[in-house]
Amino acid sequence: MTPEADTLYWSVLRDPPRSGAWNMARDEALARTLREGEAVLRLYGWERPTISFGRNEPTRDRYSPSEGTRLGYTFVRRPTGGRAVLHDDELTYAVILPARSAGGVRNAYHRINRALAAALNQLGALVGLAGGTGAAPLDAGPCFQSPAPGEVTIDGRKLVGSAQAKVGRALLQHGSVLLGGDQSGLTAVSRDGADTGAPVTLREVVPGTADEDVSAAVVDAMQDEFRGEWVDGRPMEATDDVARELIDSRYGLEGWTWRL
Repeated sequence: MTPEADTLYWSVLRDPPRSGAWNMARDEALARTLREGEAVLRLYGWERPTISFGRNEPTRDRYSPSEGTRLGYTFVRRPTGGRAVLHDDELTYAVILPARSAGGVRNAYHRINRALAAALNQLGALVGLAGGTGAAPLDAGPCFQSPAPGEVTIDGRKLVGSAQAKVGRALLQHGSVLLGGDQSGLTAVSRDGADTGAPVTLREVVPGTADEDVSAAVVDAMQDEFRGEWVDGRPMEATDDVARELIDSRYGLEGWTWRL
């Protein structure tokens, strides 16, 4: 354990499903307003099926916004890196902590993924962490097409996709735990019809798993990994104010979503 991370005051936020713009703005706002000695675990869902793009992922020539709209999807661009994800039947997590904590950015990534793997193992999914080194290039296709080193997998198939960003002095890592469904909607909106492959889902390997059981397992495993002091909480009013500003200036704008 890393002393700095294990003395933090952690707040657990369980948010109802919201829009893609709100979810991304809320994650960044939590990072921007993080106070000294504090950390946050946020668990949430999505109001509508939403395709999110990595912060620097090329999209305009690869995905069709009109086809996405026809299918009932919305689009948003994340503050973090990585590649396209279709958010639908999933549990989304966000971890926000001081960037100096947990032994640095890479070690934080490893520890968070290790906690996620422990949570899924607790539910009966025999997962592991992908090997290898180096992140996939941004033109390598959608996020769940292939695992990056350290991501949670079952028999080589990705179950959890994660991405990071530094926001001031804070580290933001968020990602998707696939509960059901698939990522085929990305094929439908892809201009070249590229096959997204078939990622594994939690209910495929542990049928009948309830959403609330997954949330509880993630909280338990994170508490085991990052000791500190843990409480159920809610963000400061200032955090929501920052989130609204970010929607107006970034996440609610097509110019941001389709800027590349």
